Amino acid sequence: MTLNEGEPIRLYRKALRYAEADPEVFLSTARRAAESILLDIAMQQAVGSKPTLESLLTTLTAKGLVPPKVVLAVRTIQNYGNFGSHAQDTAGEEISAEDIQPCLNALTQLAVWYGRTTASLAEDEAQHELSALQHRTGTTRLADSTLIVVKAVLLGCGFDELLGRRRHRVVQVQMPWSDSLITDVARGLLDLAVYNEQRLLRMRETDEEVASQVVTIGNVGYSMGGRNFYLLAARDGRWGRTTAEEFLRDPAGATIAVPKHSDMFDNILRAFSTDEEGLAERGVRILDVPHHLGLELFHLNGDVLAVGGQNLRMHAREDDAYFELLNSEMLPADAQAQLRSAASNVLFANRAWLEELKVSPERLHQEFMRSFHDLSSDEARFEELVRDLVTHASFPLQSTAESRERLVRHVLFESYRLGRP
Repeated sequence: MTLNEGEPIRLYRKALRYAEADPEVFLSTARRAAESILLDIAMQQAVGSKPTLESLLTTLTAKGLVPPKVVLAVRTIQNYGNFGSHAQDTAGEEISAEDIQPCLNALTQLAVWYGRTTASLAEDEAQHELSALQHRTGTTRLADSTLIVVKAVLLGCGFDELLGRRRHRVVQVQMPWSDSLITDVARGLLDLAVYNEQRLLRMRETDEEVASQVVTIGNVGYSMGGRNFYLLAARDGRWGRTTAEEFLRDPAGATIAVPKHSDMFDNILRAFSTDEEGLAERGVRILDVPHHLGLELFHLNGDVLAVGGQNLRMHAREDDAYFELLNSEMLPADAQAQLRSAASNVLFANRAWLEELKVSPERLHQEFMRSFHDLSSDEARFEELVRDLVTHASFPLQSTAESRERLVRHVLFESYRLGRP
């Protein structure tokens, strides 16, 4: 899922920007970021505490909400923050970028844990909302999303109008992009959703309830046309003068930063035609990072290679300091085919809901996709879709309205050939 980037992530990003430019400011900002992260967890869990780092850590630890490794990371940040404050009061004692590395590593560890915890809390909240939304005849519970690729389908297929003709009212429920979409449709908590086709096929093979209760309506397109994989590098880093061919031949020593529990990591394995153990044997190290990390990642390590979403990719394309060392189009044909297949998304439904509508999956798919593809010849509707996506999809906190619109138009063209390149 994509997380809303509030104050904790703003401070985290700000700290990373100071890591090399001003290590002393980094230490104080890192402490503020750690405090903000713990405060956000406390608020989400309804835990009362004084808004200080020590009080928050003590209270959350006592309630078992912060694991020991994360406690150690926060203590490291706290100690370095204290050291930074003392150094600023001591004439002639300077702190270097090398001195703060342990604090930098601890802050990244804290951010990774926060990203996973926040995603888990968001999923729990969505499940609670679903449980309270009972099935009613004549109501379609549609899984909503803030991902541009998915939100475009949800807005462009005309669900409200087409299902309204069948006397169904659509209720949209905000849901994270995860396998829970499939299980919730199978259990009848959701009626209709869009998700990755390969994940659905895998779950059908292992889950009897999914196999019996979930019906595929049809394909709704390929994320970025199946060309959504890339490895981003810094031009002044280790790989700045390396070609894609050279890298594929010998990637030893590479550190790839990617959210490990994601389809982005799966795509790395497909690109290299191997598994995680195979990557390690070739000398490739995986650095598990939060989904919301941006170009600030290169402040941690200028030699790292980054894999992220299309937000990160578009930001990099606007900055000459970065380039795509590797992307889908540079890979062999068989790897490209695997990546395209992995990018396929499908619309699927609960069997009982489909029977209630008394319509075949093929007919329903035809109606939805006709409405969606009509966007290509209806400029007013297309521009309305762009405006809605700029308003309702998820973007990095610091992005401008212009950059959001550029990204929306780029994703719509690459994924669905709507609009212009």
